[in-house]
Order: sequence, then structure tokens, then C-alpha cells
Amino acid sequence: MNRRERLCIRLARLLGKLLGDRGSWSGGTDSGRSWDGKPVVWFQSAQRAGRLLTLVEAVTTENQVFRVVRSWALAPHSDGKWLLEMAEKNHEALDEEWINDELEDTIGRLEDPQTAKSKLEIPKARLSKPIVSSPISGIWTRRFRWLTGLAFSLCFILILISISSLQYQRMLKLVGNLDSAIGLSSIRQAQAVQDLSKNMTALDDDLELLRGDAQRKREEFDFNRKNAAMTLRRLGAELPSGSSSRKRAYEYLADRIESSGSYGDIIYQLSRIPENNFQAETVMTVDRASIIPLSAYRSTVAGLGYPARLDGEDPTGEQFMISSGFGELRLIDSGAGGYLPHMAIDIINVGNILTVTEQNSIIRFPGEPGSVISAYDGVVLYSSYSEVYGWNLEVSHSIEAEWRDQYRGIRYLTTYYAHLAENSDWKGGETVRRGEKLGAIGETGNATGPHLHFEVRVYRDNGESIGWYGNFDRVNPYVLAN
Repeated sequence: MNRRERLCIRLARLLGKLLGDRGSWSGGTDSGRSWDGKPVVWFQSAQRAGRLLTLVEAVTTENQVFRVVRSWALAPHSDGKWLLEMAEKNHEALDEEWINDELEDTIGRLEDPQTAKSKLEIPKARLSKPIVSSPISGIWTRRFRWLTGLAFSLCFILILISISSLQYQRMLKLVGNLDSAIGLSSIRQAQAVQDLSKNMTALDDDLELLRGDAQRKREEFDFNRKNAAMTLRRLGAELPSGSSSRKRAYEYLADRIESSGSYGDIIYQLSRIPENNFQAETVMTVDRASIIPLSAYRSTVAGLGYPARLDGEDPTGEQFMISSGFGELRLIDSGAGGYLPHMAIDIINVGNILTVTEQNSIIRFPGEPGSVISAYDGVVLYSSYSEVYGWNLEVSHSIEAEWRDQYRGIRYLTTYYAHLAENSDWKGGETVRRGEKLGAIGETGNATGPHLHFEVRVYRDNGESIGWYGNFDRVNPYVLAN
């Protein structure tokens, strides 16, 4: 048994152990260093597609550039060995002389991630526990299994095309021999020219066949890529209205599939399909290309500013985003089942976000998540603590004439700030100006990570909710600007 066969068997056993009885497995790291000392995030995704085992290895640099580094596909043989069906690096087929070294490097990362040291010119990161549960299994395995199989069929055909290209080298050698014969005699020169013409015609025919095959395979790939994106968009459109975050994530992943350059990229995007609104929010959050900053929103309440900022900077909203919107449905935590609308907005500092764990918790870079500031001039009503909202406070604002016209029967208008890092220094009765710091963004109470829970409350008779100062209705504070 040669070195290649031994390496393929080792890799197949490792993937089988990681997958177990599942159809897919994803793993990654929350920190790591590349050879030049810069932080990187390493991601590995294994899939079981029929009899095939696949592994996609990708890396994200500190400037959030994502790329697929390596793709592998293994097929079982009747004698117990495993054959390498696909070996790609940076979306190109690996040279034969490098395959064994690349295999050994991949196996080292999976066998002993804490001490693995790369011998190759690729970013290096330590593997930790899986960070995103891949929803490609179950219904998605059934829907896209044929797509994965087609990917490996394409790789096999490309290998055949590479072998066929050797004919071209043979023809070049023949041309050289004929060129030497031309100098012998005019008769032999004429004969050589005739032979050359025939061979060149045959060569043109062979090359035309190869070009035709390559074009057909490209058209098949384009068709499958567009069909996968179209199917994902259709499934997103069929989701209930309460799954607005999932709808946006489906549309975004469909766009990424349409711009994919290989089947490995398509498989990676399919592995990110969210199963609920929480996963959808984190998929969109950790992908910088999809971020809509808070500055892109305008206030629905005249004069209302943004309630968060970075210390030392103006509250422009550019460093923050709404991770959970007003009115989106959320699963009830009590275990009774059902959903309730989220009648507030959650605001996070996008500069802290690195990735998300399989429990859907956001992993952040070291640094302050930001400060909570008053969105308008007012008077602090109280500062308190609750099991749900943690440290929180409410600020009352003087009624403006525009507000009376906008909200019929209004008696008070307040802003509510929750999940502060600690008890605020502000006390009830103290006057606060717009933009003054109320505290630090935290994760006290029932929170999955540091964020600001922000509400605008309109107190009036017959309001749907009851607070310390009577009945009130919650209103959406911000909408996207036109």
C-alpha cells in the first residue's frame, strides 16, 4: 500500500468519526494566527453525499475576506481502500506532486488541532469545537444530494479532459519530426506537408471536441447553480410572515450561490441555511457584506436620535446595526410553545462580532460593545433590574406638538433601555440631555450576548401593555430611509 492510499484511508476514517450517523459536520475556530502573525478564522465542513465523503476547508482573514482553501472528495473501493475523487486548492486542481503533502496537512488539523503546524503556504488556525450546526442534513440532503453528486461527476470529467490534452503534446512532437524531414528532399518535404495538414486537421477536430465538452459542462454548472438559487428563493418565499429574518437570509444565500465559482462554494452556502430566525440573524450578522448600519434608518419619532455610540465618537449609527427588528416573531422560552412578537429592536456593535457558536451565541472580538445614550432630552423615571431585561432604565420626554398629532390620546412618551452591563449611575428625577451616556451595553438578564434592547413607549388610555405609569403601546422607533 503506497503513501497516497494510506493517507486516503486515514482521512476517510477521520471524516467518518466526525460525521457519525449525521449527514454533515462543521468545525472552526474563534481565534488563530496565519504565518504572518495576523488573526484568521479557520472553517471545515464535512458532508456525506451518497457513498462519497467530502471536506471543504475555508479561511476568513481579519479584514473579513472569505475563501475556500481546499476541497476533497473520497470514494470507497471494493477492496476496502478509499480513492481520491477530487483534490482542489483555491478552486484549482492540485498538482500531483503536492497532493500527498496537502492531505497530510489536512489530516494533521483534524487529528490533533491543538498542535497542528502547517508545512504549506496557507493560513494557520487552531481547530476548536464546531461553531455552526449545518442544516444541510434531513430535507436539504434529499433536495441537494443530486447536486453534490453532479459536482464530483464534473471533477471526474475534467480529469478525463486533462488526460485528453496529452494528445496535443503528441501532435506537437509529430510536427517537430515533420519539420526535420522537410530539409531532406523536395518530395519528402511535400509528403511531410501533406501529413502535417492531415494531422493538424485531426488535432483541430480533437480540440474542438474538448472545447465543446468543456462548454457543455460549464452550461450544466451554470444551470445547476441558478436552479439551486431559484429553489432557495422559492422556499424562502413560502416561509410564514413571522420568519422575516429567515426570508432575508434565504435571499442573501441565494445571491451568494449565484456568484459561486465552484460546487465547493455552493455546498458551503447550502450548509449555512438557517433553521430559525435566531440562526438567520446571526448568519446575516457575521457576514459583513449583508450588514445594514443603523445610520441607514430614520426615526419615526420627530427629533429622536440613535441610542448607542462608541465612546469618543459622534452617535452617527454607522458602527451599529439592528440584529432583531420590531415585530419579528420569537419562540416563547417558557416551553409552552408558540411565538410572540418582539415589540422592540436589538442593537449591536458590529465591530465586536467574530462568529457564532452552534448554540447560536455570538462570539465577539475583545473590546467594548459600546455605550447606551439618551435618544432625547428627558427625565430619568427609574433604574432597576429584572430577570428578563437585566439592568434597565426608562426616560420620560416632554410631549412635542408633533407627537400629539402623531399619537392620538398620548399622555407620556418614554424610551426604555435594557440589558445594560451594570446598574446605571442615573437616579429617578434626574434630567438627562440627548446624547448623554446612560451606561454600557451589556448582557445582563436573559440575553445571548451584549446588545441594547430599545423601546419607544407611548402612554395612553387603553394601551396594550401595563407599566409603572399606566397603559402604553410600543411603537417602531426606526424604519429604513428611502
